[in-house]
Amino acid sequence: MRNHRGQALIEFLLILPVLFMIMMAVFDFGNILYHQYKMENKLDFIVDLYRNDQEEELEQYLQENDLVMDVAQESAYATLYIKQEIHIYTPGLSKILGSPYRIDATKTVYEG
Repeated sequence: MRNHRGQALIEFLLILPVLFMIMMAVFDFGNILYHQYKMENKLDFIVDLYRNDQEEELEQYLQENDLVMDVAQESAYATLYIKQEIHIYTPGLSKILGSPYRIDATKTVYEG
């Protein structure tokens, strides 16, 4: 009977990089979803500042959180867009999605 322990070790070493890449991709997708959730919460706070005309606090909050905000006015409505970039660490995924990856959130408010 031949010894198959060496064969199993070689097979494991061949599969290990693939498993590692899959694990990193799962962490990156989790990071994207987490940051998207946080962006929605930040947007709620930004809308409160915007509605209360707190310009200085709004600018300070945007700078502290590395956010970019655009506002589009349409008659009695204003649409607020915020954007943030995050880094993707998985090598193949960073080529597909692009690194840094841009996350954005949008909310329309009535100003009438």
